[in-house]
Amino acid sequence: MSPRLAIVLGVSLILNVFLVGLGIGAWVTGARLVPAQAARRPAPNIWAAGDALPPAERDAFHQMLRERAQAVQPELKSVRLARREAAALISQPNYDPTAVGQALQRAREGEMHARGEIDDAFSGYLSHLTPPERAALAEAMVRNRPAGLRKAVGATGPAPSAP
Repeated sequence: MSPRLAIVLGVSLILNVFLVGLGIGAWVTGARLVPAQAARRPAPNIWAAGDALPPAERDAFHQMLRERAQAVQPELKSVRLARREAAALISQPNYDPTAVGQALQRAREGEMHARGEIDDAFSGYLSHLTPPERAALAEAMVRNRPAGLRKAVGATGPAPSAP
């Protein structure tokens, strides 16, 4: 074996061992750096806020949200279909921005309508809660906002508008 080939093989061996070690190290430490809670999908704000209610009221509140969510399932299915249609249109060889925009608009409108249905049921449900229960629910809604949103709008409400 020539000395040059031996050097190339030695450098290759060292590099491969280094890369394998780096990959294994990243895999092991990466698993430790991500807490188990971060891997879970966060609960919707309204749902999680219901945990601030007394147990019996919380159960009724969650039942109401489940029923409303089931009622809007057909609409959410059409939202998913519109998104799939947009994805299919995007991957076509002849891209049509108008068709993609229309599919995305249908998805957005359906999602907003479904969200409005749930929000309307939520606001109607609040009418039979006591003022302290409504206050606890409101506080929990603010507390359960995603951290980035809390910073953007403040802990208790929207940030003042810029001039």
